[in-house]
Amino acid sequence: MLLLPDRIRAHREEMIVALREERIDDAIAESHHLSTGRVAQILASAEPGLPSAFLLAIEASRAGDILGQMSTPVAADILEGLEPDDAVGLFREIRPEYAADIYHLWSRVDPERAESVVGALEEGHAAKVRELGQYPPGTVGAAMVIRYLAVEQGATVGDTVLAIRSAPPEVERSAYVYVVDGAGALEGVVSVRDLLLADPELRVDALANRQTVAVATGDDALSAARLLRNRAFKLLPVVDADGRLVGVLTRDDAFDLLAAEIAGGFVRSAQGSVDESFFTPPMAAVRGRLPWMGLNVFLNLGAVVVISSFESTIAQVAILAAFLPMITDMGGNVGIQALSVAIRSLALDEVRIGDFWRAVRKEVLIGLVNGATLGLLFAVMATVLEANAWLGLVAGFALAVNVLLAGVVGGALPFIIKRLGKDPAMMTGPFLTTITDITGVSIYLGLSTIFLTQIVG
Repeated sequence: MLLLPDRIRAHREEMIVALREERIDDAIAESHHLSTGRVAQILASAEPGLPSAFLLAIEASRAGDILGQMSTPVAADILEGLEPDDAVGLFREIRPEYAADIYHLWSRVDPERAESVVGALEEGHAAKVRELGQYPPGTVGAAMVIRYLAVEQGATVGDTVLAIRSAPPEVERSAYVYVVDGAGALEGVVSVRDLLLADPELRVDALANRQTVAVATGDDALSAARLLRNRAFKLLPVVDADGRLVGVLTRDDAFDLLAAEIAGGFVRSAQGSVDESFFTPPMAAVRGRLPWMGLNVFLNLGAVVVISSFESTIAQVAILAAFLPMITDMGGNVGIQALSVAIRSLALDEVRIGDFWRAVRKEVLIGLVNGATLGLLFAVMATVLEANAWLGLVAGFALAVNVLLAGVVGGALPFIIKRLGKDPAMMTGPFLTTITDITGVSIYLGLSTIFLTQIVG
C-alpha cells in the first residue's frame, strides 16, 4: 500500500488521539502504518504509563525496535516502570548496541537493576551487552554497530555473495564486506558492487583493498564521525587493541554525533550545560547553569560602569536612555549570528584556526553592509520619533558601528579561544554579550556627549 505524506500524518494524529484516550488496540493498529522511529517519538511524548501499556501489547520484536529508537533516558525510564519479567522480555528484544547504552546508564545510577536485567538474558546476548556497555560515552566503542559483513581470507566471491544474501536485513544493505584473518584481524575491504561484477570463482582477497582506514574502540567518536564524513565513507571499521574487527561506525550514527555536537555548541554558547537534558535533576541543572550566569553578572558590571560615567549626559537628554536597548540588543543579535556560524564551521571542520583572517574579512564586509542598512533605518526611525535629526544621526551611526564590531567579534572570537586550547562554544557567549554591550554604550553615549549641544539645541 502506498502511503503519501498526508496519509502518514493522519495515521500519526489518529495514533496520538487513540493513546490519549487509552484506546491501546486502536493505537497499535495505527502504528502499523508508521515507522518505528515515528512511533518512538509519539510514545516518548505520551502520558506516563501509556508507552508501557502499548509496548507490552504489541509483538515483542517490534517493541524492542521502538525502544531502540528512543533516547536512552526515556527507554530506561519506561523499562524501570515495568514488572521485572516484562522489563527483561522487552530488554531482550533491543539490539545490543542500544541495550548497552541503557545498561551503561543503569550501571551508573542503579547497578543492582543493571545486573538483574542483563543477568537474566541468554549468556551470549548478555556478554555482548556487557562488552559494549564497558565503553565510555564519547568513544567509538560506545557508538559502533556490531552487525556487519565480514569473511575470512580464502573465501571465494561466490561464497561471499551467498553469505550476503543470507545475512539479516540490517546488514545485507551494507556497502562493504570486510576481509579478516583466522583471528578476526582486519585485512582489507571490498565493495559489494565489485563482488557482484567479479568472477564467482575468484578469491575475495584478490579484490580487497588492503589500505583500509579504521578507528579503534577507544578513539574519540566525534573525530571518527568527522573522518567518515570527510572521506565520504558509508561505513568505518572499528578494531580493538589487537587489531580485530569488532564493529563499524555507520554514516547515520556519524551524522547523529555531528548533529549532537552542533546542538551542544549552541547550548554552551547560551551558557547552558551540554550534559543537561529534560531528565537532569534540578540541582544538577542549577550547577551547570549558575556559574555562567554568575560570570555574566560580573562581566556586565563593565556596561554599568560605562553608563554611570555618562550620567550627566543622560540627565540632560533623558530620551538617550530609550534608545540604549535597541543598540545593545542589535549588537548582541548580530554577534550571535556570526558566533553560531563560526562555532558550527569549527565543529564540522569546515574551517581551521588558520582561517582567522579570512573569517574577519568576511565579517567586516557583512558588517559594513548590514551596519549601513540597519544604521540608516534606525536613524530615520529615531529622527521621525523624536523630531531631532542630530539624535537620529548619532543613534544610527552608533548602531551601525556596533553591528560591524559585533559581527567581527562574534566571527573571530571562537578562533581566538580555539587557538588558546579552550572550548569556544563554552566561553564565547559571556564575552560576546559583554563586549557588544560595552562598545555599543560607549559609542552611543560618547557621540551623544560630543554632539550634546547640537542634540539639545
